[in-house]
Amino acid sequence: MSEKTEIEKKGLSRREFLKDAGLVVGGATVGSMAFLNSCKATTTETTTITSPPITTTATVSTYIDPIDGTTYSSMAALKAHFNAVHPHGDATLVAFTVNGKGYAFQVKPYTSLGSVLREGLGLFGLKLACGMGECGACTVIVDGLAVHSCAILAVEMEGRVVQTIEGLSNNGVLNPVQQKYYDNEGWACGFCTPGFVMAAQALINVNPHPTLSQVQLALSGHQCMCGNNHRAINAIVGGI
Repeated sequence: MSEKTEIEKKGLSRREFLKDAGLVVGGATVGSMAFLNSCKATTTETTTITSPPITTTATVSTYIDPIDGTTYSSMAALKAHFNAVHPHGDATLVAFTVNGKGYAFQVKPYTSLGSVLREGLGLFGLKLACGMGECGACTVIVDGLAVHSCAILAVEMEGRVVQTIEGLSNNGVLNPVQQKYYDNEGWACGFCTPGFVMAAQALINVNPHPTLSQVQLALSGHQCMCGNNHRAINAIVGGI
């Protein structure tokens, strides 16, 4: 009896079966997926303090527990509360910056950075494809370096600074690297393009005028299944 027939006989849809089995569907683990909550770790509140004859406007940062919503004046205070009130064992509260904003996440040890960015923040520019750090589609910049977000754990991100493809443009205006890729047709279907762009951006940040061999090395961990690698490489040879 086929797997499909066996599942239908038991009255289960294929999706329900995969969910119960904790198998991967569409790049995300269903059923056994990491328990993940996200919120802004830093929320700014504008407070006006009046003390005649001086009126002062101050911006105060508060830190929010992703589970119970309680607020604290520092991340240290939030973590102390979280660890005391929510002892989830293998779940950890991690705080880091994404595209200039601070966030706090409750993650399990096996949750990848890519999963947090996509499922926690809805940053779908990066693509979780191979899941092994071999295709480059999930590339983001962490502390200035291009990394494969599927191959780095979220629990390792404490205090670090992350930039995704969404953080490059300004109010819908492409940044110079994005524009260069667009002008030179350094894309095909577009699936892998964000990864190429982020790796290229990391290179341009430290080497404004890269040679062909330097670009080839920087993009060597990227694959374009449409066969457009040559244009993705040539787009930034010599700089932007």
